[in-house]
Amino acid sequence: QNCVEFYPVFIITLWMAGWYFNQVFATCLGLMYIYGRHLYFWGYSEAAKKRITGFRLSLGILALLTLLGALGIANSFMDEYLDLNIAKKLRRQF
Repeated sequence: QNCVEFYPVFIITLWMAGWYFNQVFATCLGLMYIYGRHLYFWGYSEAAKKRITGFRLSLGILALLTLLGALGIANSFMDEYLDLNIAKKLRRQF
């Protein structure tokens, strides 16, 4: 049940982060999320306290994917309507 509840959130945030921020970074975070769910599943099978690590990892990854998607959308908005591309300016600096 818990996996079914988080699956749509994961798919949407993964898609947003990959589309608007960076596909490779979003893919790596997606793999880490799946690993966190794996830890959660096996911890849940053994004892209630062992599932906390996997749950926190997967929840943190979801938060990071949401943040990256929001930053990418904000950058796209500023590029389209304000002619200001923060990502290009940051790439030139480094």
